This record gives sequence, structure tokens and C-alpha cells, in this order.
Amino acid sequence: MPFAWASYAMYALAGTTAVLLGAVMPEFLHHYHTSYAVGGQVVFVQAMGFLGGVPLAAKAMRRWQPQHILSLSASAIGLSQIVLSTLPPLAAVYPLATLNGAGGSALETVVASLVMERMVQQRAIFMSRLEVSFGVGALGLPILAGALISLGPWRLAFLGIGLAGLSLAFWWQVIAVPREPVASQHRDAGMDGPPSFATRSTKHGVLAIFLYMTLIYVGLEASINSFLPSLFTIGLGTPPATAALSASTFWAAMVIGRVSIGWLARILRYDHYLWASISLSFTILTAFTLTHDQALGFVLVFALGLSMAPVYSVLMVFANHTFPGMTRTVTSLLTASAGMGGAVFPALLGLALNHLPVTWVIWLLAALAGMLWMGLFSASVVLRHARHPSGRLDNS
Repeated sequence: MPFAWASYAMYALAGTTAVLLGAVMPEFLHHYHTSYAVGGQVVFVQAMGFLGGVPLAAKAMRRWQPQHILSLSASAIGLSQIVLSTLPPLAAVYPLATLNGAGGSALETVVASLVMERMVQQRAIFMSRLEVSFGVGALGLPILAGALISLGPWRLAFLGIGLAGLSLAFWWQVIAVPREPVASQHRDAGMDGPPSFATRSTKHGVLAIFLYMTLIYVGLEASINSFLPSLFTIGLGTPPATAALSASTFWAAMVIGRVSIGWLARILRYDHYLWASISLSFTILTAFTLTHDQALGFVLVFALGLSMAPVYSVLMVFANHTFPGMTRTVTSLLTASAGMGGAVFPALLGLALNHLPVTWVIWLLAALAGMLWMGLFSASVVLRHARHPSGRLDNS
């Protein structure tokens, strides 16, 4: 199906843009003769662009055809990356990074909304494929960037992503988007029907819990992405070149874990899947605080990637299942919450890493997994009560 492949390509594009600045940061800063503080500012404005793109995409979906929004999003990424490849004055980098972030969040919001609306019977299966695509982009881009850096023309990484973005902008103008839910032989595992909330405040409270869980999870994932090699170097005494492989190990496991979602989602209910994944993640992070062996550390990182892999996509599907008829609202809010978590928590963890022993920092990561577990527990209690026959009132 052209729509499916175009969607996968868009998420792969989003994955490359999410990690590109980090992959070429040393060369980027050397070219502009500036510090990591400025590099952090560029990453921050890109994150703010991501947050700003979510409401813009949600508003645009009420007025425009999705193909046009996706073409515009891909064009925003393509043009910003092509201009960045020319290494413009530093003052121009900030608005370009903002535009790139807005394009990335808009395409994720629209594609995820379409999947939730049109692939109702296999939401988890399709979301897993989107997340695999994102992971492939995030895993493959640093490899490409590293090769270009070793050869010299590292700026071509920007140009390649830019041309890919413009190609996808054209592609969305010539393919058809399904207008009705698509039936399939392969379906997600059965779930209880959507709950009937006794009050509007209860309904909003459950939505707030899903937003909280998304904020915490993406903050945890982004923090691990940003500082995992540093944790190996400082905590386990691993040489920097070897420590860098910890990030690749984590993302390789994430991709493998996301590939398996399409199969496991046909067996496990969304809530059971989340219970298993979050509980295992908390256990692994707790074990990581106690290890002093580098080899065991890599084993734990791989296991952590496998356990965390399904959380975001299954959480997105579970939330949309809980609030039928609110697909675009729920998807937009979750995407915005993800952007906020990805922007705030790495900054906080970086501050902690400057002032606290590394073991305490790892305990903070484990605490985030524990907070995620508590969020799921709270949502489960409220949803179980809402589905109880004695509590079935009008859904206000």
C-alpha cells in the first residue's frame, strides 16, 4: 500500500532529523568556533519548534487534506536541511532548526492520527512499523554521518536529508490516503470496550495520566539517548570509543523490539503489554545501578532497549482506544507531551550529571521508570472502576 510505505518513510525521515545535530555536533561547533552551550541552544530551539508544530498540525487537519499537510511538513524539513548544508551564518541556524522541529512534529502528528483513524483493527501493528522506521532512521543516520565525517564532507548529511524531504513532499501529492477504516485479517489482541466515565473530570483525569506517562517515557528515552555513553565512561570506566557503542546497542535493541510488536500485539492486550514492558524496564535500570562490569552493562542496555521498545507506540494506541472519537485531539496532545519530555528531561539529567555521582543519576533514571509504573497503575485502577457495571453512567 503506497500510503503505508509513504508513512514509514516519513517516520524514518523524522528519525534522521531527530539525531542529525547530535551526530555532527563536534564538527558543527568547530566550524562556527563556538561552544557546547550554543549547541545545546540549537537543540533546544529545535525542540521548541517540535512543540509548536503540534498545534499547527492539529489546526491544519481541520481545514486541509492530510496529503497537503504532509507535503508541507516534508518540504519544511527538506528546505531547512538544504539551507543548513550550506552552513549559513549562525544567526540563521536557529530559525532553520525551529522550522525543522516543527516539520518533524507535524508529520508525526498527522501520520499517527491517520493510522489511529484508518487502521482501527491493527493500530498497534502499524504504530510498531512506524516506530521501527523511526528507529532505523535514528540508527542509520549516525553511521552515515560518521562515514561522511571521516571522509570530510560532513555537511552532505544535511543535504541528503533535505533531498529526501523534498522527494517525500512530492510523493504525498500523488498517492491516495484511505478515507475509511481499513479491514485486515491481522488484528491487535482483543481489549475490553472503551470505558464509560462517570464524570467529565474523571475522563480528563485519565487523559492527564496518559499525557503524564508519555512525558515521563519520552523524557526517559531521550535522557538515555543523550547520556548513555557518558554513564558508561564515568560510571564503568569504559573508553569513550567503546562507550559510544552503548547508544548503538540500545537503538539496535529498540529496533528489534519494535519489529516484534506487530507479532506480540496480536497476543497481548495493550495494558498487559505495557505492564510487562514498564516493569521489566524498571527492573533492568535498578540492576544497572548495581553493576560494575562493562560487559554486563552492555547486556543490560540491550535488554533495556528490548523492554522499552513498545512503550510509546502501545501507549499511543491504548490512549486512543480509551477515548474513541477523540483521535486527533488525543494524538496531538500525546505528541506535544512527548516533545516536552524530550526537551526538558535530558536538560535536567545533564544538570544532575554535573553535580551528582553517576550512580545517583542512574537511580534517577530508575525512578523515572518507577513513576511510569505508578502512572499505569493509576490509569488501570480508574479504568477498571469505570468499566464496572455499577459505574456505567453517561459519557460526559
